[in-house]
Amino acid sequence: MDVFGQAENAAIYYEREGFSTDGNRLLGRQSAGESFLKGFVQHGDVDRLYCYTDHPGKFEAFKQQVRAWGADCPPQTWINPLTAGGLEQAGCLFYSGPGIGNFAWQRRHVGPNRYSLCGLTHTISSMEVMQAFGDFAIAPVEPWDALICTSRSVRKTVTHVLEEWADYLERRNGGEVRLPVQLPVIPLGINCDDFGHPPDGERDSFVRSFRARHGIGEGDVVFLYVGRLSSHAKAHPLPLYQALEKAARRTDRNIHLVQAGWFASRAIEDQFVKGAARFCPSVNCIFLDGRKPDIRKHIWHVADVFTSLSDNIQETFGITPVEAMAAGLPVVVSDWDGYRETVRDGVDGLLVPTSLPGAGHGRDLAYRYLVGVDGYDRFVGQVSLFTDVETEAAANAYLSLIENPDLRRKMGSAGARRARETFDWKVIIRAYQDLWAELASRRRAAADPSPKVYQVNPVPLMQDPFALFENYPTHLLTARTRIKGKPREEGRAADYLSSSLGNGVAHLLPKAEVLDKMLDHLRTAGVMSAGELGALYSLGESKSVRIVGWLLKMGLVQRVDDGEPTAPDQ
Repeated sequence: MDVFGQAENAAIYYEREGFSTDGNRLLGRQSAGESFLKGFVQHGDVDRLYCYTDHPGKFEAFKQQVRAWGADCPPQTWINPLTAGGLEQAGCLFYSGPGIGNFAWQRRHVGPNRYSLCGLTHTISSMEVMQAFGDFAIAPVEPWDALICTSRSVRKTVTHVLEEWADYLERRNGGEVRLPVQLPVIPLGINCDDFGHPPDGERDSFVRSFRARHGIGEGDVVFLYVGRLSSHAKAHPLPLYQALEKAARRTDRNIHLVQAGWFASRAIEDQFVKGAARFCPSVNCIFLDGRKPDIRKHIWHVADVFTSLSDNIQETFGITPVEAMAAGLPVVVSDWDGYRETVRDGVDGLLVPTSLPGAGHGRDLAYRYLVGVDGYDRFVGQVSLFTDVETEAAANAYLSLIENPDLRRKMGSAGARRARETFDWKVIIRAYQDLWAELASRRRAAADPSPKVYQVNPVPLMQDPFALFENYPTHLLTARTRIKGKPREEGRAADYLSSSLGNGVAHLLPKAEVLDKMLDHLRTAGVMSAGELGALYSLGESKSVRIVGWLLKMGLVQRVDDGEPTAPDQ
């Protein structure tokens, strides 16, 4: 291992909420995060797993989670953010989100080419994400950093935003704007073995029971949608309902629609249930709680066709069509963002055309969101209501699969092969590690900048508060500041560290017994400088000066005014 760490490894920025599907609000990014972590543990081929998190309790949760995926799980190491250079062990920090700008500022405390940063896109339509993209123009991201785009559609959008932002800044400031971050396209992955058809008595029992319970006959055709059930934030169900109703009226087969997900509110549930009854009365509509583990595990094998007519700008990749392909289902999806890059029209399934108003016709929507008149959910929901999924084309796609079982089997088999060859984590993790190796190569080739470039004020907008506000006080404390002790009856450090009025910085101070020894020494010596006092206990200058500040605050010592520096003129 060189000083830059393993090129093919990365520390995982870990918050359990982002890597677990156990919560009540099951979001796509959580499912993707859990799937990635499992894939990395099983296929990463690394000698150690690095967890970057701010609390030992979170590291314990990380260890429990990764060890559940195999007895041969690599050993785990905690990297504490307060250990500024700890990430050099791994060589790269992987953050499952686009906001790597803040981590770039953190890195400046140790040097910009000590390790790489790698982010990942999920939803990119929110104001917060757009601001994260804008941060690339001012944050110290480098050519050895990357933001993984999960589809070419996403990269086109990100590139457009960055180009527009750079053009604005160049016009405003009259200079060139550097945006060195790499934008590779790597799709999300899945663990295909979780969706295949191994002999499984539990699964077969589930399927038989489900079909009998819902009156699904031998020749009936079952369509499946899996995902959050939200018309404004995920996929508007009207095109699905209308298209299935058209198809159902053109066939003599019984049609069933299973929607496995969850509703954020009773009002949304009523919207779906009543909408299904009104707009596809010829279809038996079944709603399931897709957060339940047995539903998530087995529901794929109840269906004959998977469908998802996404029309929302929140969607970027779309993992459920890939999961359906891995389960051997043909898929009918909208020709929308990442969907068109996962499903091959006429091979794995069928794509349904979509339309969206052209540029310049939605500025008022963006402005309403900007000024807070519309919240984020309403913003994306309004865009969805102006986005069309061609109902007649969807109906024709549905009908072709309803009437042709051989086509269903052919497309399902093709999709299963494609999922395993292209989207299994065995393949995708290798792409991640190849990227991390490339970033490490770029990093090694870069000249090591002068420490002065980044160590004086590593983060200009989050500076040393004692530097930033040095004009506030009457006097500045330095290593030359002289102090003298007060009589023992004035109190001891332990008295104040046991009180909420004094223990707020206890974690930044020596133990009470050390501080009381310092006070005893001061009483014996008479007058000492902060630097002299700290040297007796092998403390650095900053710690020594801060200790003196705290002792003064507690009234345990007295400053000796003999000409030490005062604050700058105000």
